Amino acid sequence: MKNLSTPQRKHRSERLALLMIWGFVGLVGTALFGYGHIKLQESRASVDWPTANGRIITSRVESHESEDGTTYSADIMYVYNVEGTEHSSDVVVIGGHEYSAHNVVQRYPADKNVTVSYAPDDVTNAVLEPGVESYLFQTWGISAVTGSLFFALIFNTLLRVVAGEERSLLDKLVIYPVKGLWLSLGFGNRHPFILAVLVTAGIYLSTLDLWGLEYVFATAAAIYLLVLIFALYFKFLGWLSSLSEKS
Repeated sequence: MKNLSTPQRKHRSERLALLMIWGFVGLVGTALFGYGHIKLQESRASVDWPTANGRIITSRVESHESEDGTTYSADIMYVYNVEGTEHSSDVVVIGGHEYSAHNVVQRYPADKNVTVSYAPDDVTNAVLEPGVESYLFQTWGISAVTGSLFFALIFNTLLRVVAGEERSLLDKLVIYPVKGLWLSLGFGNRHPFILAVLVTAGIYLSTLDLWGLEYVFATAAAIYLLVLIFALYFKFLGWLSSLSEKS
């Protein structure tokens, strides 16, 4: 193994540290995806669970203030009786739901009588909407895994280029798409309307049930939207520059 200079060792340690960070994010994403898959199977099985009469005892919208603004969450609690014993739960959809906080509170107001499904092997495990498939954790997991992989490749390549190391095949596979994105930016600067059409089409296709391809279209729409924003920004700068030249 050849001796490395101090700058080379520094760049290599920086790359290793970044790869470890993004690797940890990827592991968290994998865990989220696995947890979501388990919950999805449980939700599908809940269709055959026994049911009991229940009642909503808490139904309110809670607000949370932060530097980024105000967010809202629903606080739903219900009780149900199984063989003379009262139990409580706050699960509306197994694996999490995508309803807005206000929508959930409207669906399940306080004192409303509901039908509760509960697991036969654990009566404390209950749900209001059995069989509703939630992909919330899978979406978070896939986003974390793909995001960590993307940024790990980008930063690893950038640090290798800065260090003056010989470019590998992986580096070239990363550099060429970046160049393609840069060329897309130039195209968008000349034809922003076409980019806007592509963004609109991608957003529309991402709302359809296309056996998982909707995530691909959503990603493409996000990329083209980013390119469009930069293109419009550069057009705006060019417009300001032309005004200053006229004055």
